[in-house]
Amino acid sequence: MTKKSLVITFFLFLLSGCASEVDKRVDTVLSISGSNRTELETVLKHYKHEPQKLKAAKFLIANMRYHHSYYSVRNPRQHPLLDSLTRAADSLFYYSVYMATDSFHNGNIQKLIDSVRIGFREQNDVRVSEQSVKTFWKEDYDFNWITAKQLINHIDHVFEWKRQMNSIRQLPTEDFYEYVLPYRSIPDNSLTDFSDIYFAFMDKYLKDIDKDSVQNVVQRYNFVINQLCKFFPLYPYKEEIGYQELFFYGFHDCIPIASYGVSILRACGIPAAVEFNACYKQFQGRHYHGVVLDKNGNWLAFNPESSIPTSDNSSFDTKDILNIYRFMFSEQKDTPFFMEKNGEYIPDIFDSPFLKDVTSHLLKTVPLILPYQETGNNNLAYLAAFNSGVPSGIIPVTWGKINRTKQNVTFLSVIPDRYYFPVYYSPFGKSFSFGKPFYLDKDGKIIKSHIEGKADDVTLLRKFPMKQGLVDKAVKLIGTIIQASNEPSFQPCDTVGIIADTLQPYFQDIKLDMKKGPYQYYQVKTTNEYPHAVLSELEFITDIRYGYENVIPASPLPILSSGDTLSEDNTEVRLMDEPLERIKWKAEYDGNPQTSPEPYPTIRFMLKKPQLVTKVRMMPLNADNGIIAGNQYELFCWDNGEWKKILSQQA
Repeated sequence: MTKKSLVITFFLFLLSGCASEVDKRVDTVLSISGSNRTELETVLKHYKHEPQKLKAAKFLIANMRYHHSYYSVRNPRQHPLLDSLTRAADSLFYYSVYMATDSFHNGNIQKLIDSVRIGFREQNDVRVSEQSVKTFWKEDYDFNWITAKQLINHIDHVFEWKRQMNSIRQLPTEDFYEYVLPYRSIPDNSLTDFSDIYFAFMDKYLKDIDKDSVQNVVQRYNFVINQLCKFFPLYPYKEEIGYQELFFYGFHDCIPIASYGVSILRACGIPAAVEFNACYKQFQGRHYHGVVLDKNGNWLAFNPESSIPTSDNSSFDTKDILNIYRFMFSEQKDTPFFMEKNGEYIPDIFDSPFLKDVTSHLLKTVPLILPYQETGNNNLAYLAAFNSGVPSGIIPVTWGKINRTKQNVTFLSVIPDRYYFPVYYSPFGKSFSFGKPFYLDKDGKIIKSHIEGKADDVTLLRKFPMKQGLVDKAVKLIGTIIQASNEPSFQPCDTVGIIADTLQPYFQDIKLDMKKGPYQYYQVKTTNEYPHAVLSELEFITDIRYGYENVIPASPLPILSSGDTLSEDNTEVRLMDEPLERIKWKAEYDGNPQTSPEPYPTIRFMLKKPQLVTKVRMMPLNADNGIIAGNQYELFCWDNGEWKKILSQQA
């Protein structure tokens, strides 16, 4: 036998071994599928003369064992009015606009869309909520309810794409099975529709698109969804209804947005998947996003409905995220779900058989080996990150396999420039430290962080770092002027003050030039380049010694140093053009630093007679994360798996 023959024989042996393993898992699923076994066996019999489709059917059935969610079998009794209206909106949008112009690139497209949707809304806004939805949700494993018809229609649809599209035919078999073939994109997410429904909705909008350009496809998808959202009012129901949720603002969050987006793209022949980040360095929560596979074999990240994938992923912000996990359809044997020892606690975030760590496609990662000398029978340990959104204050972000012989634990995918807490869990879910917290620098070097003896004094300046988006808005206020006049038209007027520097997220004063005053009318006027008054609070200050009656106490300036407590000006009061109770509805007077009259370029202050304003006390729009006088603040230290309070102090 030649060397080449040996290689072919060995490869065929591997294939037969894999096939045997899949067949065993198919048999396992069939054995637990109860009365639905007939439906699944019907699928296998249907494809007995079509080897490729039979393998695909076996792949789907073999991996049904752990797929479980709420599901709804569509029927005409569920929400007939909503079905009718969403079909009408889809049809009206497509035929009246797309077909009339032959292309979405027509210059008058937006005007046409606006005219069509305005008429539709005038007729149907009230009707949308006339009839409540009646979606009959059930909860079960997929193998107990998916019918032969649903699975056969789905497989035939996917293979029709494979026949038509060279890019799908060229996909490696594993990628085809994981990123085009699956009928769901997120395990445990409610399942209502299959690929034939998604295809019927979206594919007509992609007829003029080169599907090898995933950017163009996603851009068109985003355009269609965003335009159809304008056909309906805010979501009026309290439950899910299926992909038609996409036609409304105000109901679905990043999970269904990613799920529907990826499922619809797959139904139209685009290899795609859903991913999520374990947590953020600073923010609470996590985010679900989509990825698509481009013609060069690169995974590109994007947010369905709001962004498009770029060739270098530069538009996807990764500076603050921890490990990224992709939802696969097949069982992933290297997950904690399968690696745990009997009875070992698995954190909720990792208690799924379908996770694949894909952090390295967006971020630099390094392997890390840490000493582990704890007793017990755990197979797994974790690196966690701080997160104030959970009771424990930490969230595990990656797992490692414990080697009892070498007394260490190996983490395969760790992001540098992050702070980590090495922990393991008791059988009841309590975390314990197996090492001190550490910072992993940008080169992957561990920098220990711990307190020895008495801590130095700590000056707490903020509860949370300033948010860059809000800082950018404050910067754009530079050049804003304060004008004064004795004519309500401000013709003529004097410029009496200017914002010359970036406003900080607390009250500060802009001194006014009153040499020509007093004035009856004042206005804060933003620049032509940025005509948005992103000022969350505004007070016009005068001197109590002028004896004006229309005054109230002014808000105090912040105390930023001990010297500030000695320089308080007791002569400053707030001048009012109306009683406070009458104007508190305005964003600039409501006492909330997180609101502002941003849509407007100018804020006016109209007095009944000329009066001197010595300063304008203002605060830019901000997240209200400063230190508040009178609040209690506590300092904690991480000690052996829990936070221990060191001190408590009032600001």
